[in-house]
Amino acid sequence: MRITHNISALNADNILKKNNEKLSKSSEKLASGLRINRAADDAAGLSISESMRGQIRGLQQAERNVQDGISVVQTADGGMQEISNIIARQKELLVQGMNGTYSDQDKRMIELEIRQLNEAIDNIAESNTFNTINLLARSDYQIYADRSSTDTTMNISDPPTDIYISKSPIYAPAGTPGTPRQKTRDTDTTTTTQTYSSTSQTTPKVFPDGREGYNDYKVDTQTTTKTDTNTKVYETTAPTTNPVYTDPAYWYTVGRNDTYFGSAHHSQLYGNMVENIEVDGVSRALEYGSRTNPGTVPAVDHFVFPNTDISVTRYRTINADNSIEIRYEMKNNGTTDSTINMSNSLNPPKNAVMIDDTGNPLPPGNHVISPVSGNVFHMEGEEANASVEFDDGLGLAAPTGLTINNTVPGEPQINFNWEYNLAQGQSMTIGFKYGPLSLSPNIEVLEHTTETEVTRHIESEVVTDITDIDYAPPQLVIQAGEKAHETIEIPLFNVKASGLGLSNIGILPPSNPSQSLAQTEGALAKVTNVRAIHGSLQNRMEHTMNNVGNYQENLAAAESRIRDTDIAKEMVNITLSNIVSQSAQAMLAQANNNPQAVLQLMKS
Repeated sequence: MRITHNISALNADNILKKNNEKLSKSSEKLASGLRINRAADDAAGLSISESMRGQIRGLQQAERNVQDGISVVQTADGGMQEISNIIARQKELLVQGMNGTYSDQDKRMIELEIRQLNEAIDNIAESNTFNTINLLARSDYQIYADRSSTDTTMNISDPPTDIYISKSPIYAPAGTPGTPRQKTRDTDTTTTTQTYSSTSQTTPKVFPDGREGYNDYKVDTQTTTKTDTNTKVYETTAPTTNPVYTDPAYWYTVGRNDTYFGSAHHSQLYGNMVENIEVDGVSRALEYGSRTNPGTVPAVDHFVFPNTDISVTRYRTINADNSIEIRYEMKNNGTTDSTINMSNSLNPPKNAVMIDDTGNPLPPGNHVISPVSGNVFHMEGEEANASVEFDDGLGLAAPTGLTINNTVPGEPQINFNWEYNLAQGQSMTIGFKYGPLSLSPNIEVLEHTTETEVTRHIESEVVTDITDIDYAPPQLVIQAGEKAHETIEIPLFNVKASGLGLSNIGILPPSNPSQSLAQTEGALAKVTNVRAIHGSLQNRMEHTMNNVGNYQENLAAAESRIRDTDIAKEMVNITLSNIVSQSAQAMLAQANNNPQAVLQLMKS
């Protein structure tokens, strides 16, 4: 046994000191929450952690920078949205002012509003700022190349002469000679028209030095067309036997029950007729179910009468002897009898004289003819002749009443009607014959020919102004990352009225409304292009901001794994250290008891 050195106590004390040091470090990590509190804890980890912390701080600021950039683009777009609305209103005013219904005073008021709107565009562009930086009225451009040009071309053309020929009949006294071809009109007219077109587009471009810029391409085309027109009219009149001018035909007028008897070029040459019908004492309008074209032989019309059960099919047939047969087939489709009164008023050819079947002229006055069947009357007119025949022998029931009004010389009127009781379910056929129809022997048919010759000389001047400029606009550089090269450039443009080409628009001289209209379309295209550029940049910045946020989050997680303490692990370590400390303390106390044993030996 030794007393000079208590080796057991020294060993226990050494272990206790080491364990207390471990316990102190674990307590520090738990208290701070950090695994690395000083470089000595983990020199390499501290270096990586500090580098990551710098990156994270830089990314946080970059995210805020991108948010500011988005705000810049949104501010500019808000101003351009209102400028687009103003340009659309200017276009509306130009279209309104070009309408011929407005007086000069009205146009002056429209012009005033257009000018005020130009000032509104300038005010918006100049006041649209972000942190005092102007966004829409920039003029500090750097021009890289200007390929703009103006070109004028002249086109002269002499298109083939247009010849228009029209023919019509002239009914003149017999023996009237024709007239040779002669020029009746020779006129010269000059018209000048101007048209304008404008196209505009802005395209991104990268210059040789790596800078980003744009190409502005705009084409304004003004076309001035001068047309000299010479119109010559020649007329010829010559006797003709063309049957188209004499053959009978008929027409009806839609909506009224009128029938015209004539030729292809003179619809009332042989007179006209008006029909009327009464059913049970009530005058009825016609409602057509179907009808054929006038040229159809026979022409067929199907019609009914509202609120009745009466239907009528009317046939109009041109016979070989140039007469026209008018036939009505009536049917009562109801369950009760009906009284039918069909009345017609026939007006003979122009300036006609009535002659009865014995060859005697009909005396002036009103004549009631009874019985009607078997009567034939002839009308000799100034230009044409006609006859009318009422006879049951035609296979058509003759009218029940006939009155000839011959009170006005040359204007007789023949009124006739059928009045029958049409029993339920029964049919009847009524009608008459009008004709034969012929031209008066005192009439000469001449064909009048009109030839119109239109000759044109056209001169077109086309002025094409091309704007083709490569330029770098002023830019706001957004630092979008924690590296120097991680930037986004926001270009700033000039959308004032002058920059959009709207300074001279209007509807009063010296402005030209058509050109002004084209200029507003070009201005709208330019504003739309700029908004598209800014819109794509906003989308890019939003994606960039999302990426920066993800990058920042991942770096923070990695830095946490390096720098932060593992609480569970350190709790295990501190518990172990406490147990070891307690055990070492107990062993130290036991080691200190050994010298006491030596003293006991010495006492004995």
